[in-house]
Amino acid sequence: MDDIDRKLISLLQANGKLTMKELSFELGLSITPIYERLRRLERNGLITGYHAAVDSKKAGFGFEVFSSVTLESHKADFLREFEVEITKFPEVLECYHLAGSFDFLLKVLVKDMDGYTTFVNQKLAKLNNIRLVQSMMVLKKIKQTTALPLVDEVSS
Repeated sequence: MDDIDRKLISLLQANGKLTMKELSFELGLSITPIYERLRRLERNGLITGYHAAVDSKKAGFGFEVFSSVTLESHKADFLREFEVEITKFPEVLECYHLAGSFDFLLKVLVKDMDGYTTFVNQKLAKLNNIRLVQSMMVLKKIKQTTALPLVDEVSS
């Protein structure tokens, strides 16, 4: 990946709807090399997809919670079972297996507190091997991005 690839990815991370003509103008290259670079980055798996960013509150999901989950047993079968089951819940946007004071961190998005209560009682609590769930409600988002810092940005 060279500097042009990094700039191309940064431009697309900022606005995935840029046309080949707009990318060509921004990068100072003709459309054909931009197209070829883009296809190579996709083929090599560096660009994994294109997504619409959706405002969760406007979509009716105003309650975001980080839930730490501690398991009873850390045997491989139990870990694998948890990982398989947690991916079935649409409320769970992200799940991380961590080292530290708890085993998994979930990012959960629901409509409201009742929705979270239902998620915990009707779904999470029914999974095998859960010892403890601790919930941290998001009061305010300070920063949220999916863009990787591939190009040095000069701030003024």
